[in-house]
Amino acid sequence: MTTTDSVIHDIGYKPYTGPRLGRAHILRSLFWFSLRSAFGFGRGARARIIPLACFTAMLLPAAISIYKVASVGGDPVLTYAHYADSMSLFLIVFVAVAAPELVSRDLRHHTLPLYFSRPLRRGDYPLAKLLALACAILLFEALPLLVMYLGIIASSTSGSGVWNQTRALVPGLLVALAYGLAFAPLALLIGSMTGRRAIVTGAIAILFLATSAVSHVLESAGTHLTPAAGIEQAQPVPPRGIADGSQPGITIGSQPGNPDEPPPFRLTRTYDSVARYGGLADPLRLVEGTRVWALNATDGQMPDPGNAGALYAFELIVLTGLTTGGLFLRYRKVGVA
Repeated sequence: MTTTDSVIHDIGYKPYTGPRLGRAHILRSLFWFSLRSAFGFGRGARARIIPLACFTAMLLPAAISIYKVASVGGDPVLTYAHYADSMSLFLIVFVAVAAPELVSRDLRHHTLPLYFSRPLRRGDYPLAKLLALACAILLFEALPLLVMYLGIIASSTSGSGVWNQTRALVPGLLVALAYGLAFAPLALLIGSMTGRRAIVTGAIAILFLATSAVSHVLESAGTHLTPAAGIEQAQPVPPRGIADGSQPGITIGSQPGNPDEPPPFRLTRTYDSVARYGGLADPLRLVEGTRVWALNATDGQMPDPGNAGALYAFELIVLTGLTTGGLFLRYRKVGVA
């Protein structure tokens, strides 16, 4: 039996009549969503445990420094410029956890077709992710510096003290920016190779830890202790990385006036080419070596690169350029099916 009766059901679908914000709005939204995801916000509570734990650990030296300066008038436990290098282990953990959340999850859940079905160009996606992770690393490194800076100047009693702290803060912020620009494309390039987050996290952590171990082995192999001429009085030991031409060392022997002990003598550290160039194998050392060379810093925990400092800066720029280009090339070729 056939019928010609038909019914039209109004199920509530209405055309969108609002403003079409376009590509720029999509890019900003993707950046903000990715920045929040790097710290675990917008997801379950478990996703925030590791990023917030690492950030809390980053704040500890700042809190101790504020206490020392405000209560006993001592010096901060870490300088602003050397803060990031001393706490680099927590940066490695943070990057290894954040990078897969930004790109690997999209590969695993096949959400790229949804992104590219909008007015979003192939290059916009990696650009938003790159800016988000670079800003996340910058915040991760810079916020503890700002906390320490504000706490110290709050207890300062002179304008010169505030000015000295401000001058010391600027190199630290530049170092934090260098870490963000160098590590974000490298970590995202590794993360864009597979949708398995555990594999990406392990690969990033192994890369940084292995290169750091190789660098330390080379630096140790190229560091020699040379006995200096005998001295009559024990001398204070300068910090490593001194840049005024003299070499740091250690003093061994008795105090003056004790005939029962041999006179003190000094062991001076000297670095050969293996030690000075050993940091070129480590992305962390590339940033630190560039800082020591560019700022003529004396608070570093690595051999002063000396004339090799320009090579550290050059390799850092090349590494950043190659990984950034590789990331954009990856998303020009990636499939969306």
